[in-house]
Amino acid sequence: MSLQQPPPERRASDHDRERAASLVQEAHSDGRLDFEELDERLSQIYSAKTEVQLRTATADLAPATHGSNAAELTIRAKHSAQKREGPWQVPERVIAVAEHASVKLDFTDALVRWSEVHVHAQAKHSSVVMVVPVGWSIDLDEVEVVHGTAVNKATAPRSGGVRLHVTGQAKHGSIVVRHPRKRYWWWPFYSK
Repeated sequence: MSLQQPPPERRASDHDRERAASLVQEAHSDGRLDFEELDERLSQIYSAKTEVQLRTATADLAPATHGSNAAELTIRAKHSAQKREGPWQVPERVIAVAEHASVKLDFTDALVRWSEVHVHAQAKHSSVVMVVPVGWSIDLDEVEVVHGTAVNKATAPRSGGVRLHVTGQAKHGSIVVRHPRKRYWWWPFYSK
């Protein structure tokens, strides 16, 4: 009688690692992890070879329930980078505060239950970038610019699409709304 070997562990993909890193960064921005723990967990995540190793690094970090019970999400970045991407739940109001840092809010695959999302962005010597799907309408009229920029690169709003209302200030920094960048599969032969 032979003992059957357990199946090999599934290998982790880059996408799996990025999703785990987003969860750890969210826990840091919520105050559940300090800088030392953040650095330790990110090292663990980016060196992980299997999905089990990724789950070990994030086991005690249940995703926050933004969008279902919480009406507001605050993201603070100081001398660092914070981002939300993938299938994150978007609340009605997001506050993004960046000081000598960057914040990226990628709404491309996000779960949005609202017809309007309000983002209050504070970019001081920093950048706040919002990536939106085609069809969203953008309002940047209430952004104060002090030696900085506030730019809407998104086009083609559709009636019935989500409205992104951005307020705040770009002080020696930038607030940018754009569509996802196109990826060129023939990259070695194309340079831009």
